[in-house]
Amino acid sequence: MTFYVIDEILELTKDHKSRPFFEKALRELGEPVMAEEFGELKYQIQTRQVHNPAKYLTTLLKKRMVESGGKEKHHTPAPREKIRTYFEDTQLALFSSFKPIKEEGEVNQGKMAVPYGKEIIPWATFISSSFFTLSTNKAKSDRVLAKFRTLDGKVSVIPLYRGQIKPGKRERGILTAEHAKVLAAIESLWVDQDCPRNTYPSGAVSCFCYVSIRALAKALDWKTFGGDQLTWLTNMVYDLKAMPYYLDLTGLNLKNITGYGFSLLDGAELAEGKKHGQTETVLKVKFSTPLSVQLLDRHAVSRPKEIAHIHGELAFLIRLFIEPILISLNGEEYNKTLTDLIKELSLPAAGWHKHKSSRKRIFEKALKELNAQKTVDGRSIKVSIEKGLYDFMLSARLGGEEKCLEVHTVQAIGQ
Repeated sequence: MTFYVIDEILELTKDHKSRPFFEKALRELGEPVMAEEFGELKYQIQTRQVHNPAKYLTTLLKKRMVESGGKEKHHTPAPREKIRTYFEDTQLALFSSFKPIKEEGEVNQGKMAVPYGKEIIPWATFISSSFFTLSTNKAKSDRVLAKFRTLDGKVSVIPLYRGQIKPGKRERGILTAEHAKVLAAIESLWVDQDCPRNTYPSGAVSCFCYVSIRALAKALDWKTFGGDQLTWLTNMVYDLKAMPYYLDLTGLNLKNITGYGFSLLDGAELAEGKKHGQTETVLKVKFSTPLSVQLLDRHAVSRPKEIAHIHGELAFLIRLFIEPILISLNGEEYNKTLTDLIKELSLPAAGWHKHKSSRKRIFEKALKELNAQKTVDGRSIKVSIEKGLYDFMLSARLGGEEKCLEVHTVQAIGQ
């Protein structure tokens, strides 16, 4: 039985004397129900509908316990049940959580009450493969459509401007799959440091970590590297701060927010010195508000650390896209035409997109690296290209049995 939900409840409610009741509720209701009601509590707090969080949650749980008849849940919940935990409840909750809060008052520097497991990289659910492009894309900015799903079952297709803090403003460049791998490696180091974070009386939060460039290179599985490679890697970290996004939210009719511009990192301070006769570069990296909020709320897909080791950019984007889908399908097969996959991945225009045989050749090359890679719970990813009625298709599923690990999964996006 996992108790991280209880630890997070106690951190929020400060009602430690009720721990025995919460443990009893967890035994009777199971983890998915506990997480669902905890999510309801957080949403009500965010909308300022609850003034006594502990009392409100206790009432919700007692009602569910009466409905369940007091019988303990001994079975392990299926992945489809677990999936519900790691979404925001509604579109309003998701995009309202992006709104910046001033970092006012005395900072409380600490770590997550229950850090992520050291064997995983938590990848925020809202950062999809659409956030990144291939290095062949020479555009400094563009507009793609990104999909966002929430617990209420709604999927919003939002215009995402890549490379601009606001449409029409200066073009600053689009982050590539190489940047995404660097971000994954940074998050790996954040987890290794027990997930440090700052909180403020105003409600603002931010995650941060200290990044040795040499340690970052090793997290990317670089076997050899010199000064030029480390300088390139340092610049890639700063790109994560400098190359922004803008979400056009006008179509959602949300109150008080029509758009949101942000970067994945809010800051990166650099210090250099000598260590064992070598130049040592260390960065203090601060995650942006939306990334910090999603990670601290555990709205994240658990990825294995090896995801940062993938060499091919297209292979990385495919894995970023397909892994949560396969986890949600729990062994069932997933199929998508290569033409549709190009659209889902928001790939930059290229001549090979137009030719059936070229699409097959390019994707087969990318899939070679992915085949037999494993998810964080030990299941192998099985991918192939199959002949469809009008186009070749990506066919994929998970093989093997799921190991009992703390896995934070997310319902499939873009099926």
